[in-house]
Amino acid sequence: MKKNSLITRNLILIASIFILNLVVKSSQCTTPKAQFDAANKAYRAGNYALANEQYETLIKSGQHNAVIYFNNGNSYYKQQDLPNSILNFERAKRLDPIDDDINYNLKIAYANTLDKIEPIPLLFYERWGNEFLFTFKPATWSWIAIISLWFSIAFGIWYLFAKTVSTKKLSFLMSGGIFILSIMLYSIASFSHKKLYGHTDAIVMESNAYIKSSPDSKSTNLFMLHGGTKIEVTDELSGWKRIRIANGNTGWVEEKSIIVI
Repeated sequence: MKKNSLITRNLILIASIFILNLVVKSSQCTTPKAQFDAANKAYRAGNYALANEQYETLIKSGQHNAVIYFNNGNSYYKQQDLPNSILNFERAKRLDPIDDDINYNLKIAYANTLDKIEPIPLLFYERWGNEFLFTFKPATWSWIAIISLWFSIAFGIWYLFAKTVSTKKLSFLMSGGIFILSIMLYSIASFSHKKLYGHTDAIVMESNAYIKSSPDSKSTNLFMLHGGTKIEVTDELSGWKRIRIANGNTGWVEEKSIIVI
């Protein structure tokens, strides 16, 4: 009898420990939404460092969302950390290139950087092309292309079952025309995706970064860039990146001085 009672008590003890562990683990595990809400709460309370910590944890866990990057950028901006602020705004823009708030805050952040680089002016058709290209997100262009293709198929089916010559001509022209349009729309979607995500743009993270004539610390200093400046990476070699800035000047910078967007 005593032996059975001892076994029962041991089983109860083991079960209690198991349940306690589950409770502790469940209390430690927070959902992405709960963590996002906690980060927003910290931001509203003015605890920007804690907000950044929460947002960065979300990003590292795979939560790549324009709103998270945008809020993270705002938190860094409040701490006057322009490089990290711009980096996050740029990442938010890649996910939502037509969002007015993202574009406005990014413009304000760039206005506070030290480097005022005049970009090479675009020709009028290049400006119009860029404006048209970013009318929609790449995914939206893709959906429009797919819908157009379905319309082309529908007119093709109509052509097969049409009874009169005039109807066959109309359906054939509509099917062919919309098919060509869907190919053009797919090309636009592909090009806009490449323009947004294919470039190896980066942000200078150091306060002062010397741009060298060659990938060697002993080479000539060509010019200096400051934190928050956007550059384009065109080549790399042994811990160095060849970069180009908006005015067309090029040079080499140490990899540790920049972060790719």
